Amino acid sequence: MLAADIDIKIVSDTLGHSDTRITRDIYQSVLPQVGRSATEATAKLVPLQRKAEAEKAARKAAKKEKAKKAAAKNAGKAKDGKPKNKAKAQAKADKKTKRRTPKK
Repeated sequence: MLAADIDIKIVSDTLGHSDTRITRDIYQSVLPQVGRSATEATAKLVPLQRKAEAEKAARKAAKKEKAKKAAAKNAGKAKDGKPKNKAKAQAKADKKTKRRTPKK
């Protein structure tokens, strides 16, 4: 009955106990689902600080990585987005497109 969330007073009266403490002492401690439901209800009230901190750290790392990629992408470019040194930029582009030929 306790597992079915029936009031302790009704369970106590049904079992013929003179006091609800007797019912609680005997039966409530043996029912794992009663303890589990109490634990879950308590956990809902307590803020999950570690989870919030982990999410904050993940967002910070993602932001840092994004900034790092943007900096790498914009390296060698002036503020207007054009390459600073055209010859250097062309050599870099040629190097990317050039394929290695296997040795015989």
